[in-house]
Amino acid sequence: MRVALGVAYDGLHFHGWQKQKNTITVQAVLEDAVSRVANEPVHCQAAGRTDAGVHATGQVVVFETSAERDLDAWRRGVNALTPASINIHWVQVVAGSFHARYSATARRYTYVLDDRGVRDPFLTGRVWFSQTLDADLMHRSAQSLVGEHDFSGFRASGCQSLTPMRRVNFCQVRRQDHLVIIEIEANAFLLHMVRNVVRALHDASLTGDPDHPGSILEGRDRRLLGPTAPPDGLYLTCVSYGDLDMPKALEPSFVTASTTL
Repeated sequence: MRVALGVAYDGLHFHGWQKQKNTITVQAVLEDAVSRVANEPVHCQAAGRTDAGVHATGQVVVFETSAERDLDAWRRGVNALTPASINIHWVQVVAGSFHARYSATARRYTYVLDDRGVRDPFLTGRVWFSQTLDADLMHRSAQSLVGEHDFSGFRASGCQSLTPMRRVNFCQVRRQDHLVIIEIEANAFLLHMVRNVVRALHDASLTGDPDHPGSILEGRDRRLLGPTAPPDGLYLTCVSYGDLDMPKALEPSFVTASTTL
């Protein structure tokens, strides 16, 4: 049986998704819990290998097992064996050909900035604290990134993707009180692409130059961009699989879901 899980986790507590020696990762903790419920070794594959400090509300994880369990027994059992920083919020049986990563047709990320100019201890590690930002200018700037483009200018040096071409379906920036929320969806993302897009939009606001992201896109040179935005405010919120019916995407609990997407 091939089982898919909808997983949320607080990235503050983990050194990213992928299992590594001598570090606590989401994959390691989740595989241990699922294996104990299945009473056999289980390997978990994820839709996206989030970096250290990056969060998820809509990660999709898939595993194969010969164990027969009620779907809710998987959810309750895994949640009982994982820390509070991980939560399984749905379970679904999928076809044997389904792959968490390669079957995905789109991924959506939300990035949250707090521009009050003061650090909130209750949001530390969950937002990027910034100077006052112009969300409207950032939204206008972001539209130059929509469509299929060469995103070399937003690609980390360690990226192993065979091509820098990606299709951005939308990139929306909006304000929610003192929060500036960036939502971006693409068919796939390059290494650190979302955080580099956030840096470009952030800097466009600070400089008052709405053409800044477009210039980086056209220049195709990562050196034209400032330091990568921190992982703190980044959330994987939704993975789409074409016509396959998956539960609705979730936003971070302190963010009001957009009504325009």
